[in-house]
Amino acid sequence: MTTGERPKRPGAVTFSVVLMYIGGIAQILLGVLTIFLRYTPEAQSGGVALPVTLLGAGMVLFGLLVIGLASGVARGSSAARSGGTAVMFLGLAFAVVDLLVAADGDWSAVISQSIATVLVVVPLWVGRGRRYFDSR
Repeated sequence: MTTGERPKRPGAVTFSVVLMYIGGIAQILLGVLTIFLRYTPEAQSGGVALPVTLLGAGMVLFGLLVIGLASGVARGSSAARSGGTAVMFLGLAFAVVDLLVAADGDWSAVISQSIATVLVVVPLWVGRGRRYFDSR
C-alpha cells in the first residue's frame, strides 16, 4: 500500500453498512405506512390521527438518521461507528421496554433486534473492522 492510500474496507464492515441501509430504508417505509394509518376510520374516530402522524414522521426521521450513520460508517468515520452502535443498542432498549409495557410475552421484537444488533455492532468493533477504524 502506498502512502496516502486508504486501506480496503473489510467485508464485515461492508456487511454492517448494508444491514444499516436496509434497516434505515425499512424504517422509512414503515414510517410512511404509519402516516397513512391516520386515514383509517379507527384513527379518525378515536382522535389519534395527529399522534399517529407524528409517530410516523419520527420513524421516517429515525430511518434517515440510520442511513446517514451507515454512510458515515462506509467512509470510516469513528463518530458514525459510535453513533451506529448507540442507535442499535437504543433500538434494543426500546424493544425490551415494549416487551415490558405490552406485557404480552411476545419476544420476537427483542430477539430480532438482538440479532440485528450483534450482526451490525460486532463487525464494527472486533477484528478487521476494528483495525479498519483504528487506521483512520
